[in-house]
Amino acid sequence: MAYQTIKLEKEGKIGRLVLNRPEKLNAINDTMLREIEAGLAELQKDSNIWVVIIKGAGGNFSAGQDLTGIDTAEVMPPDPNTKPFLSDLYEAAMKSYLRWQAIFDFPRWTIAQVEGYCLGMGCDLAMCCRTVIAAENSIFGDPSIRIGLSPTNPLWVWRIGLKKAKELLLTGKYIDGREAERLGLVMKSLPAAQLEEEVAINADTLAKYGTIGGFDMQVGWFAFDRASFDMAGLAAGWRLATNYHALSAAQRPGRSYIDRGGFDFHRVREEKGMKEAIRQRDLPFLKHFPMPKR
Repeated sequence: MAYQTIKLEKEGKIGRLVLNRPEKLNAINDTMLREIEAGLAELQKDSNIWVVIIKGAGGNFSAGQDLTGIDTAEVMPPDPNTKPFLSDLYEAAMKSYLRWQAIFDFPRWTIAQVEGYCLGMGCDLAMCCRTVIAAENSIFGDPSIRIGLSPTNPLWVWRIGLKKAKELLLTGKYIDGREAERLGLVMKSLPAAQLEEEVAINADTLAKYGTIGGFDMQVGWFAFDRASFDMAGLAAGWRLATNYHALSAAQRPGRSYIDRGGFDFHRVREEKGMKEAIRQRDLPFLKHFPMPKR
């Protein structure tokens, strides 16, 4: 199958899925989300592939969902000023939710190789992987709240606990790879120059486990992951968060809020461009939550 936004590579028992929109910092649009799912399905069909590395081309994992409004019906709700129907928003949110469930339950060991930006939906993708290894100067976060969107992914709570998840998601705060390791968001962080080798060592080690006590044991870990996730109520929470996301997309931002001078991401994007819209989105928070240095 030919892909537009990803690349698939195979080397022995190791497969690589490379997000391949480097000129857009590997921002995830609808096409990429569908191709991630399709690419993983293709790798799953290959019985020789036991480990899959997910990485980004061009020095960034992913800057998150594509905010341009082009090919983004699933990953980014439309401008609320167009008064979209809630049923349409819910249908799009549920399609996205089901894709993320499939990625989370992918029956091979997955390793996220994170460098550069790992934000929003890019961070969701990394957290769906069994193992996350990151460069120390990589940047994690989810700024959805800063444009009035409710985050949908309960994996933050599962990975780092409720208190820290609320701190990061309710502020849109960014953290670097070192802090991500300290919080438990990633397994290990290390200098960027060592990242490729470290991921290769981990993948090669996992790929050697081809016996009942090895590769088959990974299936047990998959079950433990899902059981702990479900027992914590996070499976139901994921679906509920998807519903809230659709509601937040329908309601944001209130007309009276905008009329009083509140930030309207879509208006600024249309009038002044994407970079200016993102700058204005983050500007009010930089004093207290500065962007980590890369």
